[in-house]
Amino acid sequence: MPKFSYIGKRIPKPDAIPKATGQIVYGHDLKVPRMLYGKILRSPLPHARILNIDVTRAKRLPGVKAVITAQDLPDRRFGFGKDRTPLKGDKVRRVGDEVAAVAAVDEETAEEALELIEVEYEPLPTLFDPERALLPDAPLIHEDRGTNLFRHQEYEYGEPERALDEADEVVEDYFELGYVQPAPLETSFCLAEFDQAGHLTVWSTTQIPFLLQRDLASALGIPGSDIRIIQTAIGGAFGRGLDMYAFEPICVWLARASGRPVRIAYTRQEEFMVSEARQPMRIWSRAGAMRDGRLWVRDAKLLLDNGAYVSWGTVTTLVLMEALGSLYRVPHVRAIVDSVYTNNPITGAMRGFGNPQGTFLVEVQMDQLAEAIGMDPLEFRLRNANRPYEETPQGLKITTCGLKECLEEVANRIGWSEKKAAPRRRDGTRVHGVGIAATMNVGGGARIYRSDGCGCIVKVDDFGRVSLLTGATEIGQGSDVVLTQIVAEELGIPPEEITV
Repeated sequence: MPKFSYIGKRIPKPDAIPKATGQIVYGHDLKVPRMLYGKILRSPLPHARILNIDVTRAKRLPGVKAVITAQDLPDRRFGFGKDRTPLKGDKVRRVGDEVAAVAAVDEETAEEALELIEVEYEPLPTLFDPERALLPDAPLIHEDRGTNLFRHQEYEYGEPERALDEADEVVEDYFELGYVQPAPLETSFCLAEFDQAGHLTVWSTTQIPFLLQRDLASALGIPGSDIRIIQTAIGGAFGRGLDMYAFEPICVWLARASGRPVRIAYTRQEEFMVSEARQPMRIWSRAGAMRDGRLWVRDAKLLLDNGAYVSWGTVTTLVLMEALGSLYRVPHVRAIVDSVYTNNPITGAMRGFGNPQGTFLVEVQMDQLAEAIGMDPLEFRLRNANRPYEETPQGLKITTCGLKECLEEVANRIGWSEKKAAPRRRDGTRVHGVGIAATMNVGGGARIYRSDGCGCIVKVDDFGRVSLLTGATEIGQGSDVVLTQIVAEELGIPPEEITV
């Protein structure tokens, strides 16, 4: 193994002292001159037609500087499925949908203005079960689509149907994976300000500033070159900040309508209600093995509940399907995925991006198959573990792989053989045992955002100080430290002389 001067060494995080001493400035701490406070009126109903919105009383309230509805905005759709608008004018499709927004001199006045807005709804049939979403008589969430099915995906390698007949043992199971909220300590935040030339600056808790810049430009109908995104110090993200949310263009429209800077910060209730959670999944899965220990086939059908709108989270299935055919060698694989609309909360990208769901499915059935063929679960995994220079069914070329060595080392350290052979200890209703599992992270820097998130620029000034310009953002994971170490190692200079 090569010896490094800086990589792998412990160095202080650049933001450690400011965070520990409370000096760092988060989005919620930001204040700019003449700033107004924005608030959003949200639907209390999961599915209803909007018959009328009366904002007359709200506009008359002293201290209110702007009130907007969908009628005040251009009909420009945004999101991964181009299926939503910042404010809803025809109907609402989930509890929490944005109906109107106000900007006022303080939060109390903004809240009072929301209470003065009168909305007349016509309730519509609701749809909460993703399986029912595919039935012919199911109410349509988006009538213009003509179906509640957003995307159907199929992936097949080998001959899975024949392989299921050939396998000596086949296990079959059904899994339900529910909602998981990111719940970062800091709630979502946006501050929008136009300068005298009409250029827009947005401070945001986004994870990907350049993606937000592109999406905002599309949603607002203005050139991206006129938009500057400043990522504030992040108090946790976990995938929440990948998508653009409706409150961000709403914040911009309030700033334009009022002629003053506007900030919107989610309450904790809003964060749980309208921030994107991990997608619930229903999985029907079969897996087969030979008695000699060969993993032979995997066959899975997945149903994803997107909620009322589609986000980047719908592509987590691509990552999940990679997990089904990787980590362990399997010559026959099939995955069928349906992503559907319901009146449930929006789901999206969250930590792992399909890896946790895929790993759970794979590892549970590895144990089931090992038991079915009478083989030790560790031995079964070692027998089928991916090796260097192999290629997975989806074409992933493995250059290095230490899975076998990792499994062996873990088994040795936890005393696998001894613990597995020992009688299971019972403690009332609990039974204590031992298990082992592996995972892989399907990731990388592919250009899925039409821009290369892996690109960077290194600048050296006249005094030898180095600046690294990168699209990678610090959201608590320590990327600034890692990138500093890489640059220091390559250029042979101390980390203190580098600014990310």
